[in-house]
Amino acid sequence: MKHRMRIFNVMFCLLFIVSFNIQAAGWLLSNEQSALSFISTKNQHFSEIHQFSQLSGSLSEQGKLTIEIDLASVETGIDIRNTRMREKLFMVEQFPSATISAMVPATIMQLKAGESLRLELPATLKLMSFENTITVSAQLSKTASGEFIATSTQAILISANDYGLAAGLEVLQKIAGLSSIGLSVPATFNVVFVK
Repeated sequence: MKHRMRIFNVMFCLLFIVSFNIQAAGWLLSNEQSALSFISTKNQHFSEIHQFSQLSGSLSEQGKLTIEIDLASVETGIDIRNTRMREKLFMVEQFPSATISAMVPATIMQLKAGESLRLELPATLKLMSFENTITVSAQLSKTASGEFIATSTQAILISANDYGLAAGLEVLQKIAGLSSIGLSVPATFNVVFVK
């Protein structure tokens, strides 16, 4: 009986610790409700929309925002192109993910249900072995159920040269027999954080 009580107490403590850690994390990114898209341009005039299908992240009570992008989840609509981008561009075996981090202003954390606010937010994008500051223009809203929704109001321009991607794009260009692939890529997002 004492042995069973001891096991019960240990399990209760573990559940309490897990529950506390989840609450301390604030809000967690809902991958099912979120989207991150980018546009590539080839042969100067032909543009296509792609996306990353696996995102994770958190928003703490203190306003610390982190979004992790699984680079292997790149989806272009063509399987062989997905594979080439994973292997030749993002080199996912060496660099499996990219990370965006920022501090959200206290005014956002104090939003009431149904309220929203537009802002420009400096953020850090870590991609490959490079880390640069980007400006994120977004509208943040708080829903009646306490979720936070962040939607880009302006595309974020990512330069291949800033993240060591130019050489990989050149390889893809040669493999596909293209005359050019654009070095600047606009990206947009809609991310939802849930309790």
